[in-house]
Amino acid sequence: MSKPSSLLLNPLVLAASGMILLGVAAVVITSSIVSDEEDRERPTATRVAKSSGHPSGSTASPPSGGPRKSKGKTEEEMKGDGTGPAPNIVAEKSKRKELMIRTSVQARSELKALREKYQTEFDSPEARKAFSDKLRAVTDAEERKRLLEENDHARRIARDRMDAEKGFPGRAREKRLIALMQVQNLWRMNSFVAQNDSLKTEAEQFDDGLAEWVANSDGMSEEEFHESFNTLRQTLNTLRIRSGR
Repeated sequence: MSKPSSLLLNPLVLAASGMILLGVAAVVITSSIVSDEEDRERPTATRVAKSSGHPSGSTASPPSGGPRKSKGKTEEEMKGDGTGPAPNIVAEKSKRKELMIRTSVQARSELKALREKYQTEFDSPEARKAFSDKLRAVTDAEERKRLLEENDHARRIARDRMDAEKGFPGRAREKRLIALMQVQNLWRMNSFVAQNDSLKTEAEQFDDGLAEWVANSDGMSEEEFHESFNTLRQTLNTLRIRSGR
């Protein structure tokens, strides 16, 4: 047997060669396992990335706990659709006399119609005339007094019944109409105050205030309506006292 052959058959050489082969096999197997693991994880990671991403052209929604920004009103919403109430226009000075007369006349006509609607059986001209004729025919003073008291009591009962039927809206409207009837007189009395040179500026301010009040009176609450009207009357009374009229 030759020397190289004896070396190959040497137990130590065989053991060393076996260990080298086992090491190489272990490296190959480990690399294969790692490669397989990477191949299995790569599709999963890709799917997770695709599911968590946003499609192109879309906007990411903010976190649910974060503040949301309001879009704000569009230009059309800010301009309005044209169906809202028209702004109140204060009459020009040259047209205010006509305005005050028209306002008072309309209020007087509406008040008359409202009272006729809720008048009692004692309020008609025929009923008043019939009671006057009845009293005229009675000569005894005590009897006349008794008839007057009975008639007065019956009138109050009838009036209370009609007031209840009229209700709060009707009574509130009646009070408004009574105030609106007076604007013509307020304007006329202020025109006399304006003839006083020392009060001319204040009279013009009152005239402007009265015209503005008439223009905005329909939109006022009951409290605002009567408080502002009483303020106008008090202001005019003060001007009249100062002017000596």
